[in-house]
Amino acid sequence: MKSNAFISSTTRTRIVVNCGLLIAISIVLKILFEVYIPLGGFPSLRLNITALPIMLSGILFGPLAGFAVGFISDILCFIIKPGGPFFIGFTLANGLTGFIPGLLFMMLRKKEIKHLEWFNLVFIALASIILAVSGTFGFDNGTIYYAGEPLSMVFFVLFIALMIAFAVFPIIVVKKSNLDSEYRSDHILFIVSVSQLVTSILLNTWFLSILYGQAVAVLLPARLITNIFLIPLYTIMLVGLLKILPSFIKQR
Repeated sequence: MKSNAFISSTTRTRIVVNCGLLIAISIVLKILFEVYIPLGGFPSLRLNITALPIMLSGILFGPLAGFAVGFISDILCFIIKPGGPFFIGFTLANGLTGFIPGLLFMMLRKKEIKHLEWFNLVFIALASIILAVSGTFGFDNGTIYYAGEPLSMVFFVLFIALMIAFAVFPIIVVKKSNLDSEYRSDHILFIVSVSQLVTSILLNTWFLSILYGQAVAVLLPARLITNIFLIPLYTIMLVGLLKILPSFIKQR
């Protein structure tokens, strides 16, 4: 009985230590590698990879651990390097960045669920509709405009290529997924997509609208474009990390 209690205590200690390490990594990534892109005078776009250690914590240690890592890291990041006024909504969204992947991973783990790639195809279809309806891109006398400003044809072609790649990426991932792996690539892609949709695209866009008084319609298109790039990037990096980190953690 004492042995079981000791093992349980040791496991909890290991989880706390590893979560602390992931919090530290998230803070370092935010401080050193975060870039804000202002739109309309407001910091509406935030480019970073701080979500990676937060998502990892949820997948490896469960949704509650993931929420704690995201929540604590956001508060510490604000104390160390404020990027604007404190808003509790962003902190909660950061917690959900760890909670949602942890919850979805528990639901999908070791289960054969087909056609998850359709989620991303629907995502890209809805994004295209929103971008078209919002008038984000315009055409006049052979000139392409983005948010009212002239846009180079090179950037527009790159954007179209990115949209196509995003639509094709899930199909490639499914074909290359190791169906016997605990951390299947198609599952991770679905987890990242849902997490980014809820936290970055929906919640954080809404919170930015509340905080800065900007219309959601103004902020949403650019955040959609950013996530069309970030979702595949996060997926590739997470799949790579999940191939080596679990065995490393067990050896510690």
